[in-house]
Amino acid sequence: MEGQLLATARPYLQFFSLVTLMPPPSSYERDADLCQRRPLIFAFGCYSCCVFLLGMYETYVNILTLNFEVRILEVEDFTSALGMVQKTFYTILLAIIHVNMLIYYRRLGQIYMTIAALELDLDDASQCFGGLVKRTRFRQRLALVIGLWIMFLLIAFPIITIPVMTEYMSWRNKILTEFILLVVQLKSVEYVLFVVLVQELLLRLRHTLIYLQQELTDCHQRALLQALCVALLRNKQLMARVWKLVGELEAYYLLPMLCLFLYNGLAMLHIVNWAYIQAFNPSDCTNCRYLRVGNLMLLLINLLIPCWLSQNCIGTYNSFKRIIHNIRCGKINPALLSNGLREYALQLEHLKLRFTCGNFFEINLKCFGSMVVTIVSFTIILIQFKLQGIVDAKRQIMQKSPPKAH
Repeated sequence: MEGQLLATARPYLQFFSLVTLMPPPSSYERDADLCQRRPLIFAFGCYSCCVFLLGMYETYVNILTLNFEVRILEVEDFTSALGMVQKTFYTILLAIIHVNMLIYYRRLGQIYMTIAALELDLDDASQCFGGLVKRTRFRQRLALVIGLWIMFLLIAFPIITIPVMTEYMSWRNKILTEFILLVVQLKSVEYVLFVVLVQELLLRLRHTLIYLQQELTDCHQRALLQALCVALLRNKQLMARVWKLVGELEAYYLLPMLCLFLYNGLAMLHIVNWAYIQAFNPSDCTNCRYLRVGNLMLLLINLLIPCWLSQNCIGTYNSFKRIIHNIRCGKINPALLSNGLREYALQLEHLKLRFTCGNFFEINLKCFGSMVVTIVSFTIILIQFKLQGIVDAKRQIMQKSPPKAH
């Protein structure tokens, strides 16, 4: 791992490795000897297996507790099945995350190398045209987006979810379950970190392109024009490499992000179903009802953040079209410049930037809106099904009750 971008993101990468979401950054160091890296990789593998076994145990405990509470509340419809699927996703998601790390271990190393190489080439291109961008801005963006969101999840998630956990579960199991839930939800923050890295590369490319636009406006020397056209061609090539990097990230995060979106949607349906059941439970606490709403909002926002930042990154990429369209060199662009601008515009037209989960769905605000509509639709169907069940139960009771004597 080399480069200032990865060095700035290193504390967050180490945190994600601490919760077994990705391999330790030190295992990709070129300077480290293979004999030194093997014990680290072996220790991390053992630690990941322990976390996975812990997830399996807590899944088993949560399913047992759920079945016990369902029998007490006498709601043995599809509540038990929905809850069991939601609890089983703890183990499924952890398994997918850890197996994905194992299979794509070398691919993640290639992603690191690609980011470092792109940064070096961008800095080399910016030294002649545009100057280097301030490093502190990227560090501040990481702190505001990644750091604050991690802190918010670590503080808000336990406050909201632990009080609504059943009283039939011990405090030890509640804390361990909370740890597994946090590990699962932090996967979206890890994904967002790489989206921010991609956007930083795009911002530096745009900074250079804007400088080229300004230089071409007042360019009257043929030698300078040729140098600017060469810089424009290099900018176009670097843009294509960034687009290819997004494809590598899509392949790496395909299964984890797909299952995370499915799990959060399923968990929200389970929370709505359970809130409806507890509404008829007189022993349910008043604050728990508000905490369940907070839990819903937290799961929803944790999907909104990657969709929103991916949309911002796509907006940054699309802004290059406007800049290319506005580049002028005098009243009539020279043929060399016109050909370069035409090639750049065609590349942007054909290589559209998209953050997807293997073409199952796109990670953007449009996808988030569709997901919200889908969840609301399923919630309405769920409530209608519950109300119909209550009406049928009352009808059966009335039919079984003896007629009143006159």
